[in-house]
Amino acid sequence: MNVEASVWVEVPFDVQKDHDGLRVDSYLASRLHRYSRNQVQRLIASGRVSLRGRLVKAATRVASGETVLIRYPRHQELPCPHTELPAVYEDECLLIINKPAPLLCHPTDRVQNNTVTSILKRQFPGLKLHLAHRLDRETSGALLLAKDPRSAQRLAGHFFSRRVKKEYLALVFGRISWRRKIVDAPLGRENLEIKVRQKVGTGAAATTEFERLASGASVSLVRALPRTGRLHQIRVHLAHLGHPVLGDKLYTGKGELYMKAVRKTLTAQDLEKLGAQRQMLHAHRLSLPHPGSGHELSVTAPPPEDFCRVLENAGLTWP
Repeated sequence: MNVEASVWVEVPFDVQKDHDGLRVDSYLASRLHRYSRNQVQRLIASGRVSLRGRLVKAATRVASGETVLIRYPRHQELPCPHTELPAVYEDECLLIINKPAPLLCHPTDRVQNNTVTSILKRQFPGLKLHLAHRLDRETSGALLLAKDPRSAQRLAGHFFSRRVKKEYLALVFGRISWRRKIVDAPLGRENLEIKVRQKVGTGAAATTEFERLASGASVSLVRALPRTGRLHQIRVHLAHLGHPVLGDKLYTGKGELYMKAVRKTLTAQDLEKLGAQRQMLHAHRLSLPHPGSGHELSVTAPPPEDFCRVLENAGLTWP
């Protein structure tokens, strides 16, 4: 892609409650999974990171509710395939959309227009929406946004205290014999060639409850209930059980298919091995206290067409 060096775009990163008080280099290293802390420090030293309207130093502390801005050169992009995103719930405080895949939640150094926040900015001009959490690019489903700072702050508190319950559907490799299983296994960076790849071992505590919904000869459908919110948690725990998610390039094998995807050398045989064009993980339901009324709210996002098609091709039915 060609870069117009004179045109820049600012990418915002909202600081959540669990990052309150961190140094800005540590905070950004936790958010920019393709960057090491040294790379983040070089980004800061180049004068492209700001907070509270001024440039930061690596040791600057961030606070919950603040927004860190990174300035990137604007890249040319393909036309956005989405003019708007479907809402499954909306009121004066909240918007919950059914995010399609593959779609990034927020802008990056290379993608600015084809993201959830950019599309919604065009869909709801004049309304500043706040992402309450994120979904991976290839994960579809319920994504929660706040319509005002007060609701955003309350939602951040709900996530921090684990009062937001998330339910996912996943199509995985293999026939599953167990009915229910709880995986309590810490996750951390694998620290090999692929910086974003996580592994079970030492690291942050992570717990996921799984329930088998349907099982065929070579593919099963499971419900996943994460009790913590670690990076790639559901996918890593399923791969750890020997049942990686269909279409998951990062956790099928050793990640060699992910590297081929990065290099744009994936073949038809590779996709056949993966079992799907994208990872078959769908955020099916969100349950939380409403930030305005305090009443319990539960919202369901129906699985998309590609998920249902892979389910049907596997000879499985649900519900």
